[in-house]
Amino acid sequence: MIRQHNIQQQVALLTLIPLLILTVFLEFFLLHGRFSDLDSGLIERGKLIARQMASSSEYGVFSNNQNFLSTLANGVLREHDVRGLVILNAASDILLSAGEISTTMQELSSNARATQIGLSGSHAQLRRAGQVVSQDGQGMGLQIPVKVDSRSVWIYQPIVPAQVSVDDLDFRPPAQQIGAVIIEMSKANTEKYKREMLLVTLVGTALFLLTSLYLVYLASRSITIPTRQLSVAVQQIAQGDLSTRITFTTKVAELATLAQGLNEMTFQLQQDREILQQRIEQATQALREKKEEAERSSHDKSRFLAVASHDLRQPLHALGLYVAELRRQLSLTPQQHLVEQVEQSVDALATLLNALLDISKLDAGAVIPQKQSCNIAAMVTRVASDYQMLATIKNIHLVVRPCKGNVTSDPVLLERILMNLVSNAIRYSYPNGCVLIACRKRGNQMRIEVRDNGIGISQADQADIFREFFQVSKPQLDSSKGQGLGLAIVDRLVKLLGHGIELRSAPNQGSLFALQVPISTEPEKFSGTGTYPVLHASSAEGWESLPLSGKRILVVDDDELVLSGTATILTSWGGTVSTATCLQEARQLLMGGECWDLIISDYQLGVDETGFDVIIAVRAWQGKDIPGILISGDTSPELLLSASSAGHHLLYKPVRPAKLRSLAIFLLNDPESQII
Repeated sequence: MIRQHNIQQQVALLTLIPLLILTVFLEFFLLHGRFSDLDSGLIERGKLIARQMASSSEYGVFSNNQNFLSTLANGVLREHDVRGLVILNAASDILLSAGEISTTMQELSSNARATQIGLSGSHAQLRRAGQVVSQDGQGMGLQIPVKVDSRSVWIYQPIVPAQVSVDDLDFRPPAQQIGAVIIEMSKANTEKYKREMLLVTLVGTALFLLTSLYLVYLASRSITIPTRQLSVAVQQIAQGDLSTRITFTTKVAELATLAQGLNEMTFQLQQDREILQQRIEQATQALREKKEEAERSSHDKSRFLAVASHDLRQPLHALGLYVAELRRQLSLTPQQHLVEQVEQSVDALATLLNALLDISKLDAGAVIPQKQSCNIAAMVTRVASDYQMLATIKNIHLVVRPCKGNVTSDPVLLERILMNLVSNAIRYSYPNGCVLIACRKRGNQMRIEVRDNGIGISQADQADIFREFFQVSKPQLDSSKGQGLGLAIVDRLVKLLGHGIELRSAPNQGSLFALQVPISTEPEKFSGTGTYPVLHASSAEGWESLPLSGKRILVVDDDELVLSGTATILTSWGGTVSTATCLQEARQLLMGGECWDLIISDYQLGVDETGFDVIIAVRAWQGKDIPGILISGDTSPELLLSASSAGHHLLYKPVRPAKLRSLAIFLLNDPESQII
């Protein structure tokens, strides 16, 4: 995020930063020069004292007069900044030391002695010992007469006898060094003066900068105050307060012009906003009316779907029952193949109707998921049981590999997804093929796979496989390949539940559909309407058998056509059937001494009556939990949950007679379904 500064801060920065840089540069330059002068002055004064001391101590060194040398040394020590001195003889032995004798001075004395006896390493030792300041050594050949560190300065001065020239043409041999003087000068006073000078400079600079800053502040007030007021006014305008006006006075012409222009712009915006608000209110009213009209249309559509779901399924349900009875009666006649064709057409019509109604409900948003914990193993087993007969008829091996555990999903919608996938796999598998339903845990997800070794799906078709009415064209496999809506429903349900689906397939190598469903740690709340065996083609006894012989069955339905068809087919299976169109007729039958082993009732019997009421009344009259089957055209999850909670089995119209027969046989032969 960019840090912002106001105008006053920016003016101060633009003024003070160059001034600060220039001031620091000049102070550094001047202080550096002054500090260098102080250091050079200290060294030059030390050299002067050393030369005077060397000249004055010539006699004392030559005669080895300690008292004379001591007097000279005491006089030198009284000089300002002289800390100590050492006088050496010709052999570089110390004749006299006065003041503070530091370790460095002792090292210089030793180096001078080493040079005197001809050691060639003295130059390197002195170079390592200190910093070279001058190279004007004489006599003994020392190349470093001055050594400097942070505390002191040491000056080495040879003592050479003075020679008086008698004749300019006289040849004079070089004078021999008879000794040397080493003086240590203290830098304490110089450093103290430097610190004082630096402190004074910093204080002066700070006062100068503060004064400059104050002057800049005074100069910028005439700009910053009006500008700040302009900024506040602009913020208020941005927040929607178009009544804001700028009232300050300023001598800056540009700011006065800006304030006047801003006031005029605000006035114009205020007028435009009033006009715009009027237009928005008119448009909002029109949109509200259209929204209400759309909601009415959506409500009418939902009501139409509900009516269509019941009214269209009802005649199809009756038609299926009558066709089944017709097939039984013509089972040994030449017309049997015609009945089979009619039955296939009825099944195709029922499948298409269910798919179209489901697609419409999903697109209209009429399906609301009811997510909960459900047993995936029981669900997979139940789906496999429903499609075992179809797989047996097509000579396809249906394999189930369930795993224990619960998942979080809508059990009804998830089961519908699995049913569509399994149905699709069986439909597009080759004869003698195999369909596998398996699930496995992967992290916190349950992966439910439906595999087949059928015709497969090409890469080009995989992009369209979930579209409505799209089919993989292989007419030689199955003449009833469906209408291409099963996977479209699967796609919508998967998105509605928030699950994931994966497709892997290749032509003639089969297909794999994999669902990713979250694993649940909660106990199961719903497991569907229970499992029941399905009559296999290999074990069926034929239409002439009477599987319901001796069983008394109550059938309740407010549609006479459905009531008659259901009673006819149940009677053909050997059952003794009583019929009623409402709860009142069922009660009259009970009062007439009737009793039953099984109740089959339509769910919606009237405005205030349902199949639940019939089952409850019969159970209460007979004093036992008679098994009940509800048949309904309502496919909502709420109805299935209610039926499961009450212990009833729910079938959706149109019901295939074989499924009704299997469920009836199972309930009538299951001792647990007749608890007294």
